[in-house]
Amino acid sequence: MNTHWKALYVSSRSEKKVLAALQERNIQAYIPLKTELKQWSDRKKKVITPIISGYVFVKISDKERSEVFKTNGVLQYVRYNGADAIIKDSEIEILKSIESKGYHVEGKFGIDFNIGDVVEIKAGLFKGHHGLISQTKNEQICFVAIKSIDFQLKIQLPKETLEKI
Repeated sequence: MNTHWKALYVSSRSEKKVLAALQERNIQAYIPLKTELKQWSDRKKKVITPIISGYVFVKISDKERSEVFKTNGVLQYVRYNGADAIIKDSEIEILKSIESKGYHVEGKFGIDFNIGDVVEIKAGLFKGHHGLISQTKNEQICFVAIKSIDFQLKIQLPKETLEKI
């Protein structure tokens, strides 16, 4: 049976409860955690929180896909290009490594593209083509120069259709 890591959106602040409930159902699940020192007015305390709030990762087959919805707190699968987002084993290993080494980590959604980055277009008419970020404009749009047969074309594409190479 072919299994993949997928990401689930879960109810706010329920990641650990959802993780435990999924594991009770014998579903392989994971959330990367970090330890932070929180300061209140009267005390300091170490608090363990998810690195990526609102997400739980599961390794599951397509046949077992609907099983996760029997767990309270599971909202939906994270989707990408119209299908469940598949998380690479290597990406899960990176998260586990960061967690185990206790690195200070801060995250944010979305990938920043910089001028000169080589990207692959993941959706639309130019899917599969590579390009070069030649200009960026606001948070939603990148201009990509695609070079083929000595011709340069600039196209305006949403960032979510691009992936750094």
